[in-house]
Amino acid sequence: MSEFSSTLPTSEAARTGAASLRTDSSTTPVSWVSLSQVLAAMSNALDLTEGNASGHTVRTCIIGMRLAEELDLSAFDRVALYGALLLKDSGCSGSSARFAEALRTEQPRDPIYKRVAAVLHRRRRSCALAALPLSRGERGEAIALKLGFSTATADAIRGIDEHWDGTGGPDRRMGHEIPLFSRIILLAQTVDALCTERGVLVAMRVTRERSGMWFDPALVRIVRSWREDAQWWETLRSPEAVAMALSLEPEQHTRYVDDKGLDDVALAFADIIDSKSPFTYQHSTNVAKYARATAFELGFEKADVRMLNRAALLHDVGKLGVASAILDKHGPLTREERSEMQRHPVYTWEILQHVGAFASFARTAALHHEKLDGSGYPWGVKAKELDLPARILCVADMYEALTANRPYREGLSRETALRIICEGNGTLVCPVAADALTEATRHLRVSVAV
Repeated sequence: MSEFSSTLPTSEAARTGAASLRTDSSTTPVSWVSLSQVLAAMSNALDLTEGNASGHTVRTCIIGMRLAEELDLSAFDRVALYGALLLKDSGCSGSSARFAEALRTEQPRDPIYKRVAAVLHRRRRSCALAALPLSRGERGEAIALKLGFSTATADAIRGIDEHWDGTGGPDRRMGHEIPLFSRIILLAQTVDALCTERGVLVAMRVTRERSGMWFDPALVRIVRSWREDAQWWETLRSPEAVAMALSLEPEQHTRYVDDKGLDDVALAFADIIDSKSPFTYQHSTNVAKYARATAFELGFEKADVRMLNRAALLHDVGKLGVASAILDKHGPLTREERSEMQRHPVYTWEILQHVGAFASFARTAALHHEKLDGSGYPWGVKAKELDLPARILCVADMYEALTANRPYREGLSRETALRIICEGNGTLVCPVAADALTEATRHLRVSVAV
């Protein structure tokens, strides 16, 4: 995560940037955006979830789509595969082993394929434990269907941990029983992880050694035929990889989404975020509910409520980059652990500012731990740089955190939580936002719609 900048723009710069997004004269109106562009940009968050190097999902997509080309798949099949490649890691955000780090530490004298096998076994096991009763494939399948993808895309994600010899999961399929798209994804993601960590030659050797065990032998032969294509492998690791991945989507099948579709994407990622820890179940959706109710209490326009709702749903996306051992720790955090925890808004800012459809609220989402007197984190932003949406998100996040159960305490009552929040009126939190939250929580039995 060290490549992430900690620089946050001033509120004026953020407002200017948001305005430029709203007045963009591109051929696609801001209310209709390419879903693949949003998912490709958000794939950095999924890379954090699995502990992969930045750009892993995009590179996996490029590898998988080259396989599709050489297999001469139909446009319909390529569309289904493309969606599955971008969403392949959507089902697992809990306790995942960091792939590259584990490869470095896993019995270095063992053959590389044994270390990869051990890492993937732990990853599947940790994902299954974190998401019981569903495996990561099953969770990803459900998320794909919620986002309106085809059953072919959903089935592909469900089967990404199936192995050619039947030793995978969740259904222990083998050989050609495994969907072709699942076989492509497993091989593509493993090739990229190994190339990133050890280089192309090691990746080629491992795929040969595991052919017929993990991987479809026919697909391995195709990938191994690319060994000497040095220019292609170089492009795969270049800054042009994202543009390259986006160009591989069949143009006639590009799917555009409106505001409702973007809300669905934000909600799906909120589910991924909250699955990171069993103690944050529905945290993001609850924060969004409290933020919406507070904004309505203050008379916000519907469009502004919608933006605040998305910011609330995605405010903790940076936690995907924080180790689960820190998030789930039952005792006090060490200084180093607390420092890492307090960097998650930086990750949130860096992820969202690079997603065109979400950039306009990236700053608001990232400021949820800042306080009026500058005592918050990670930037120490003070009152004059905290607009009302950011102040609302702060109290909504505090209220949800205080009333939810945590590893170290039971959730507090509404009255106690509000009393604690209002004790900071004028110094830590905005009294206008706190008073509106107090009023809003009186009638939250009624759903607050966007």
